[in-house]
Amino acid sequence: MSGPDIFLSYNREDAARAKHFADGFAAQGLDVWWDVALRSGEAYDKVTEDALKNAKAVVVLWSPRSVDSRWVRAEATLADRKKTLMPAMIEPCERPIMFELVQTAELSHWQGDSSDAAWRDFAGHVREFVGKGPVPAPAPLPGKAKAPLPSLDQLSVAVLPFSNMGKDDEQEYFADGITEDVITDLGKVSALSVIGRSTAFTFKDQLVDVQKVARQLNVTHVLEGSVRKAGNRVRVNVQLIDGTSGSQVWSERWDRDLDDIFALQDELSQAIVAALKVKLRPQEKQAISERGTDSFEAYDLFMRGRAMASTALTYEDHIAAQSLFEQAVAIDPHFTASLAGIAQNATLAITFGADRAERLKGLERHFHDISPEDMGTPGAQTLRGILMCYRYEWSAAFDALEKAATVGVEFEAEIANSFAWQLGSVGRVKDCIALLETSRRKDPLAGTLSVLLQMAYHTVGRSAESHAEFVRIKDFGGAREDAQNTEFFRLWLEGDGEATRAQFHRYLESQVVPVPEMAECNDVLEQPEAALQILRRAMENPQNQHGTRMLIVASHIAMHGEIELAAVGLRKSMLDYDFFTKMLMWQPQFRAVRQTETFKQMIRDLKIYDYWRSSGNWGDFARPVGEDDFEIIA
Repeated sequence: MSGPDIFLSYNREDAARAKHFADGFAAQGLDVWWDVALRSGEAYDKVTEDALKNAKAVVVLWSPRSVDSRWVRAEATLADRKKTLMPAMIEPCERPIMFELVQTAELSHWQGDSSDAAWRDFAGHVREFVGKGPVPAPAPLPGKAKAPLPSLDQLSVAVLPFSNMGKDDEQEYFADGITEDVITDLGKVSALSVIGRSTAFTFKDQLVDVQKVARQLNVTHVLEGSVRKAGNRVRVNVQLIDGTSGSQVWSERWDRDLDDIFALQDELSQAIVAALKVKLRPQEKQAISERGTDSFEAYDLFMRGRAMASTALTYEDHIAAQSLFEQAVAIDPHFTASLAGIAQNATLAITFGADRAERLKGLERHFHDISPEDMGTPGAQTLRGILMCYRYEWSAAFDALEKAATVGVEFEAEIANSFAWQLGSVGRVKDCIALLETSRRKDPLAGTLSVLLQMAYHTVGRSAESHAEFVRIKDFGGAREDAQNTEFFRLWLEGDGEATRAQFHRYLESQVVPVPEMAECNDVLEQPEAALQILRRAMENPQNQHGTRMLIVASHIAMHGEIELAAVGLRKSMLDYDFFTKMLMWQPQFRAVRQTETFKQMIRDLKIYDYWRSSGNWGDFARPVGEDDFEIIA
């Protein structure tokens, strides 16, 4: 029996919102079944049941009401089993636990606008899923194609972290390194969709139901493996599993000397591709074979640095990771993947309080040491891009980061995030969001990425989406302090006093870069004069003469209404102390600050105005006035 393209599942109290979806899908040429009569407690009629079972896609609309509906939960469960589930969030809520890891479109803000980017994205995924092809969409950023969610007829793989079977726990980094290299290698194959590293590593050290993981991540195959390293020998066991049936598709074992590790990795990745019955293009086969170095010693240091960086939470962690990458480059100056690690960790170390001048001097030295033949590599371009950001040479920075942010490279997610953030720095926050949303589709459980997206939504006033992202990722790893702080300011701006106070307390508990005076501010949050007295003292505190801390102080001063003083604090953070994530100056708590002459001069000093004039791209917050002036419009 043929069924509709879409079965729409929702709670009757959400009928008005459901109609937007029904009308929107119909306008896209899709056949939509939705129960206009809206059953309450009567028996499930056969027409409804047949439509549900035979629909090509079941679009479930999650809201606080639908999560409590036994009808909606039952429909979602059946759709999940049949692999037809395509959920959307229409209001922030806690989804049933079995659906928490199912990729869900965030459409809390959507009220039927057919030109809305998030709606077009979701409608395109649904059209592709039911076999109708994508919705024509506006052109993406140059060089950036939006990757749709993998459908069941597209080969897609989740590489779970390989188990360390050795007796030495210190060798954990080696098993993780092999896993990451497999993810990177498979990412170079155009016929495959590969789940990102951060999402894959959420399953580390867990006993998992492979079929459930495949459903959660919407992939056709799951790869599992183990690594045993002892002395100069390494054993790697791998098995490829069909995500639908749970049956083994292929398995293999390698026993090699460490001297042959690079050949082993080439064979491993190409064997996986062969098992998937994918034909490699010549350039893809060559790309998989390129390791960046012939030195196992340099490679081993790189793997140690990458493992350290992936779990770094403090200034000391990032300095240690940077040191390992620098040792790798010292052994092999052509191993440019390490340069990306150096640049990323130097930036984060500065954020946590490292000596900025010393770190930038090191980046300059590494940049000048890059040979001409290596300058085009993603690692070299990453370092160049980040260095250009510190020099405020924005066009050069974007050129470098876009070249670096290619698919299937080391630190792919981190580079893409840096590119997105720096677009936000010059006020191109909507472009920043577009890139982050693309990354999220590939790496849906990446905590740091999602925190950045939460902050970007907040910056452009998409409050519901910011909150929904906070709820979705609040228990993930990543920048939890930033997530808690963003949610705090969102609530404060909305005027919810009780919720704001409770959230401020949670933020204080999460601080990694603490401002000593914040605990005092908590006691006088609703007493502006008392709070400002504390904050003026905080501005002069030597401990707070630092980009991150000064930004926090300036944010509170702005919220308490002393705008000129907040502008001075913001300038110190962004210019004097060179806070790297300058997108935050566009957040709504600084709206009044952006109308000051202090802010306007800061924009000129940061050379953002020069970028606007030369590129003609004025972003979301400014517009030109005459031949040599500008106006802040938001």
